Amino acid sequence: MARKITATAAKTSVRSATDARNDLIARATRNTEGATKLRSDPLADAQAARTVVGAIDGHAAELARRGLNGAYCEAALQFAQDIESHLQAVPAAAVTARGRSQDSADLLADAASTALAVRGAVLRVTRGAEGRQVARDFGLSEPFSARQPAHVARALTRILAALEQHRDVRADLGVLPEDVQTMQDLARELEKLPDGHAKNVDEQERVLLAQGALRAFFDLFAAKASLALAADPDERGRLLALIPRADERRHLRREPTRASG
Repeated sequence: MARKITATAAKTSVRSATDARNDLIARATRNTEGATKLRSDPLADAQAARTVVGAIDGHAAELARRGLNGAYCEAALQFAQDIESHLQAVPAAAVTARGRSQDSADLLADAASTALAVRGAVLRVTRGAEGRQVARDFGLSEPFSARQPAHVARALTRILAALEQHRDVRADLGVLPEDVQTMQDLARELEKLPDGHAKNVDEQERVLLAQGALRAFFDLFAAKASLALAADPDERGRLLALIPRADERRHLRREPTRASG
């Protein structure tokens, strides 16, 4: 099966694979506009991508006629490799965390708790027609790890900006001037930490970018396979079962009590 995948990918030009990659990234970006949360294991998605591409090889002609060609398969394999590569670098954040002083750890815990409380409250009051965009303005579609000061500082910064932009939401939340001052102080203090400012390389963010693109690929695969194999429900069911199940709610009712990362 591996030889077939290689053969299929080999027919794809560099340009077409790049176009497919960019298209999947664009689709993933649009998905995040609704403050979409990925609730699947990125490593499982990476492994499943190879299995799905192998299964596509058996129906390549029909799926290509419907727009899922070898370029998308090649892009999916690249994203799977990206996920595995970036995941290897993520544990470095845990090593950094163990070297923090107690004061720094307490500061980070207070800031993360504050950010999570506001994010959870935002989800409760932004369920209207424009709620998805508002939630995105508050940063709810961005990676968030309570163990990474840069993430928490960014979350607080986005919240503060959104509070100024969405005065009606601010009123619904019941945010007081002293709450704003507290968040400003926390964000300022976090930026003083060695790892409290935005990094040029954020491995977790890159993992989520690649994972979002893979989930977009899975969506395309599922949609096209559903039609291509409408006359063969058993085969259709077998192929769709290859996609890892994920709870990808486009507008969560509440924020998780624990942040990953």
